[in-house]
Amino acid sequence: MSVDYLSSLNAGTGLNTTEIIESLVNAERAPKEELINNKREKRTVEISGLGQTKQGFETLKTGLVPATGVTGLSASSSSTAVSLEITDPDKASAFSSSVIVDSVATAQTLVFGGHASETADTGTGSLTLSFGSWAVDGSFASNSNRTDVTVQVTSPNNTLVGLRDAINTASDDVKASVLKTSDNTYALVIRSRDGASHAMRITASEDDGAAGLTNFAYTAVDNNTQTVAGADASLRLDGTTITRETNSITDLIDGVKLTVNATSTTASTIAASHDTSAATSAMQTIVDNLNNLQSTLATMTRRATGNEEDGPLAGDALIRSLQNRLRSYTTTPITGFGANAVYLTDFGVTTARDGSVTLDTAKFKTAYEANPDSFAAITNSRITSSSTLVSPSAVGQTPKPGSYQFDIAADASATLDGTAMTVSGSVYSIATGDAAGLNLTISGSGADATIHVGKSLIENLSEFATDVLALNSDLNTKIQRYNNNLTSYDDEMADLDSRIESIRARYVTRFAAMETVVASFKKTGESLDHMMDSWQASLKG
Repeated sequence: MSVDYLSSLNAGTGLNTTEIIESLVNAERAPKEELINNKREKRTVEISGLGQTKQGFETLKTGLVPATGVTGLSASSSSTAVSLEITDPDKASAFSSSVIVDSVATAQTLVFGGHASETADTGTGSLTLSFGSWAVDGSFASNSNRTDVTVQVTSPNNTLVGLRDAINTASDDVKASVLKTSDNTYALVIRSRDGASHAMRITASEDDGAAGLTNFAYTAVDNNTQTVAGADASLRLDGTTITRETNSITDLIDGVKLTVNATSTTASTIAASHDTSAATSAMQTIVDNLNNLQSTLATMTRRATGNEEDGPLAGDALIRSLQNRLRSYTTTPITGFGANAVYLTDFGVTTARDGSVTLDTAKFKTAYEANPDSFAAITNSRITSSSTLVSPSAVGQTPKPGSYQFDIAADASATLDGTAMTVSGSVYSIATGDAAGLNLTISGSGADATIHVGKSLIENLSEFATDVLALNSDLNTKIQRYNNNLTSYDDEMADLDSRIESIRARYVTRFAAMETVVASFKKTGESLDHMMDSWQASLKG
């Protein structure tokens, strides 16, 4: 709102001092205000562009998850008697076997019935649970790998539910429950762990004058109490009899969990095979996510052509470096997955000059079917050994990708690429150099072997995204610096407002002085006019 300076000065020069002062003030303010606003607008647009860049890397990181670890290897079973699951793609490989299930692993189940209520008195004292196996002749053989469990029963918890809770608290491998068997009858059910060698023998020790716990003793085979006998799973794999105390078997086929569900009388086929469609889908997921991020970066750094304007981050050195680094992942060889490096071009992926990638699905399928194992270089990091007698793993830091030669001597000392390794029992380790963090566990006397340490394309890309998104990353630091710039622009604008008010006040003072001088001149002129009028009048008289 403009101030009527002319009226406030109570003077009349014939000039519109209000407009003059505002024009002078605006002439001072406008270029400086425009400069600050332009800087603020530029930074605001750049912050938005950096935010979109950050979102692009977040999308890449989450978008790669569905393809992580997908090698295309899938497991199947021709029968519901057994089911298969790939649990470790690093170790699993294609196979086909026949299997017949002769028995399913079961847990011994003891039912102590005939109780009138859940709060029926059990007496006090203790129950001791021993674990082992019951022979056909009724003898009990203790399991040397398990220790007895003693359950204390005291008042006021000497009830059916109290005993149940005490058993469950005493052992994780024994589960007790109270079962209502009829309208007015309850039973205590005690269930052991699966397997013939985990059956229970229960002995009771009663407190004086508090009998009752002997009703829950089990010291001889009694099929009225034992409703299910403990048994191992037994199956014939390609004609070889296999027994396990559990139905979930993970140590039979490398990288595969086999679950026994039911007995069978005829052979069923279990297999793991490579699924080209699943691998192609994983590769397409990677390509799509790379292109989405590359498109975002290209939009941010676009240079004006035709009617287009520059992108918000055109010429930004940081974004250009991120583009170049992203492009490098699609062209750099991937090592540590065998004797030869793996290239994306091997699988029909080509990188254009703008960084975008395309997938030739026909070429991919041909390459994958010819060598499906090498696809792990794209999706699944792993450490492998050329010998089954040497099992590699990483502890702490991850070794640098590549191939290392393990040589073991007759005296059990060993070197890795010529560097002596530390040995503890059957485990060899190294703490320095490129292989630092690598552990090798030998079987028997071990063997010389080549150890391959491979980091997949997906892991490299995920680590790249993690670095970019870190709180102290160059990207986040730049966003913070630009936000600080916006705050400084607000300060600059406040300073400008203060200076402009001072300039306005100065102009008001100067124009006030001018008006005073002009007013004085007018009064002098008026006095002279009066004098001249009086003089002329006297001449006529």
